[in-house]
Amino acid sequence: MKTKDFELIAQSFFPNETLEFFNDGTQFGFNNMVDKEIKKIGYSVNLTMDIINQAKDASVDLILTHHNVWEDHFEMREDCLKALRENQLIHYFNHLPLDSMPFGPTGSFAQALGVKPIEKISSFEGFYFGIVGEFKSPISLTQLKEKVEKVLDHKVRIWKHHDRLIKRVGIVSGSGKDLESLHDAVSLQCDAYITGEKKLSALLYSKHMGLNYILGSHTFTELGGMKTYVNLIKDKMDETEFIQLNDEFIE
Repeated sequence: MKTKDFELIAQSFFPNETLEFFNDGTQFGFNNMVDKEIKKIGYSVNLTMDIINQAKDASVDLILTHHNVWEDHFEMREDCLKALRENQLIHYFNHLPLDSMPFGPTGSFAQALGVKPIEKISSFEGFYFGIVGEFKSPISLTQLKEKVEKVLDHKVRIWKHHDRLIKRVGIVSGSGKDLESLHDAVSLQCDAYITGEKKLSALLYSKHMGLNYILGSHTFTELGGMKTYVNLIKDKMDETEFIQLNDEFIE
């Protein structure tokens, strides 16, 4: 399958209005676009030199990631783009369009936790990146911590601010440290809030409002959404091999 065919498939799961809104060259698309035969795709959340080296060693034709290489990473960005060119590697990324979809990082994370979505939170220009959902039966904070750690496959940090059982949770995969998203969760009577980043103002606010704050990693709260996306693409590219490239746990 050619690169252009892959592009059509990779974008086919998104409403046209979503792609049009985020079509600024930074939220989805290609780095080092070459229209060639794609036989092997490696996927990850981030694009780093380590990911590129893994792809090179595995003879990958295309790297599929959630994040673009960040514009403000200066030398890192230039080095990654240079390595893509030198190794004839195509890079395709899908960031905010994927974040806004029910099958994206937050939706996939919620499903893996056994949470039923009931409301949307964390909005931007009419697009939503988070959910409020409920467990079938209330659980303890310790049980919730164990569930999150099992899904993410790493330890998480907890800021405990009440002793109630937990029925309703707010989830924003990735960077959900903004106060607007926390305020949404509080307004919708969440017992806990789960995300992949923190900042002082978010922790102070969650303490004041009595909202338990659960911190996973940005990368691994989003990996499940990438896997869901990859499986959707894979179903339409049955002759293409897909492998996972391993993101480093650094958060």
